[in-house]
Amino acid sequence: MPTLKPVRPLLLCLLLGACASGPTDDSHARLMTLAQDVERRGDSASAASLYQQATQQPGANAESWQRLARARLDSGDARGAELAYRQALELAPDDAELLLGLGTAQLHLGELARAATTLASAASRLDVPVAHSRLGVVEALRGQPAAAQAAFARAVALDPDDLDARYNLALAYALNGQPDKALREIADLDQSPRILPRHQRNTLLILVLSGQPERAASLRLDNATAAERDALIAQAQRIAAITDPAARARALGLIKTE
Repeated sequence: MPTLKPVRPLLLCLLLGACASGPTDDSHARLMTLAQDVERRGDSASAASLYQQATQQPGANAESWQRLARARLDSGDARGAELAYRQALELAPDDAELLLGLGTAQLHLGELARAATTLASAASRLDVPVAHSRLGVVEALRGQPAAAQAAFARAVALDPDDLDARYNLALAYALNGQPDKALREIADLDQSPRILPRHQRNTLLILVLSGQPERAASLRLDNATAAERDALIAQAQRIAAITDPAARARALGLIKTE
């Protein structure tokens, strides 16, 4: 898919037909529509620029700032996303979805203490799998495997068919020194028709962390050569040797917000 170039101000004026008459509510609506179209085409950075302009127009609201925040996060601007989420919360302080977004931005920034507080509030209010999963990631990265385990367990309880949540829970068990629970959690998952290569690699990690490298050596790994398998096992063994829970969680690469 070709990358879209940012919309230049002159072209934007022609598209909107609103530059001569000054900002209006209609300008806001047209900017939002144009930004969404650009975003659908995969150009988050240009979409963020358009959403930013929309937030400065009469008629801008919490949704305008929320869409700006999402586009900034998708384009890699976590700090800008955090600021936009905060502005959205000024306009809609009771919106728990905005808290979830803010906590996600803080997670990407590595501000784990703040992210834990924000995401705990969002998870308690929304009680949806994604909120608990992101809280679990934060707690694991903070070196709190028991808290991570509790958060992932809630995500699994809410959606037992979510394979990512199941594997994250199993990894949390392994990090918390509970290999039997970790192995039970994934016991039947390798037969799922929805299993992906990343899930197979997580199974390998869990087997090694649970003290069963011999099973890892014979594990089915789609699209992986024997050399790649050996490299993954060696990597898993290095991770297993890390004693600090937070450092081990970082090495596992638990962060996944989508």
